[in-house]
Amino acid sequence: MHSRYYEGNCAMTGGFTTMVDVRERSLTLFPGQFYPCQPIYFSDGNKLFCLSLGSFEMLIWDRDRDRPLDPSHGVESSWEQLPEPPFERYDVTSYAVQPQSWIFIVSTKIDAAEATYAFDMVELSWKQLGSWALPFDGHGHFDQHLNAFVGLSKEPDTLGQLYFCYVPIDDTNPKLSWKVGEEKLFSQDPAERHVSATLIYIGSESEPSKFCLVQCVFIEGDSTAGQELKEKGRFLYRLTTFCLYPDSIGGLTTGNSRRVQYYEVPEGTSQQFLAEDPVAFGM
Repeated sequence: MHSRYYEGNCAMTGGFTTMVDVRERSLTLFPGQFYPCQPIYFSDGNKLFCLSLGSFEMLIWDRDRDRPLDPSHGVESSWEQLPEPPFERYDVTSYAVQPQSWIFIVSTKIDAAEATYAFDMVELSWKQLGSWALPFDGHGHFDQHLNAFVGLSKEPDTLGQLYFCYVPIDDTNPKLSWKVGEEKLFSQDPAERHVSATLIYIGSESEPSKFCLVQCVFIEGDSTAGQELKEKGRFLYRLTTFCLYPDSIGGLTTGNSRRVQYYEVPEGTSQQFLAEDPVAFGM
């Protein structure tokens, strides 16, 4: 959440950005940025990277040392500008972090040309892995128990299904292998119109890992009723939590682990936020 001037959308110079710790349910302040355009965030350990239009930055954050509201505590962290990547932000189609190798992967597509790049978070350097792209859309997640990347399909034929990708990053000429799951995780209720969705990796110290699919759906109101009984349409968040297990044909299945809950979206939520998938963070 970026600080803004009251009169406009420009970020405040020298301000702070609010970071929400979803595990500890707490707020932390860290150095702010000029308002990034279409940012993608990657994090691993105490390093946070921001890839946006015309900018690639890194923040090394020490929770115990950096206290932005206490100027007597010492030198605060600040964003460091990194060399531009070998691609443009608006060509990015999918991305994921491989925490075991301290690498994040970015796929791009320009017309019919595809490419995938790896960024070494220790050496701070890019290399191209191949002329192919991760098959899922947007943010994917590395599951250490499956040793695979898991991501959401948004292609019309496989909408709401999961891709499972295996990328041997350490090979000299890594090849992509993937499968698409057969289970449709989006709502199949014809009364619920799909608006947007994002996949969240909850993780687990023991097998299997846990995921949460957040889907925004819209239910039309009753426009045929009388003026007093007429209902407005409603936006709902449909949360599906599940685990992934190997099946008998070499794929993955959710088994009987799926649990679905609905939450009504407050009326004050903007249409723009609902119509676009949330910005995904590499956690």
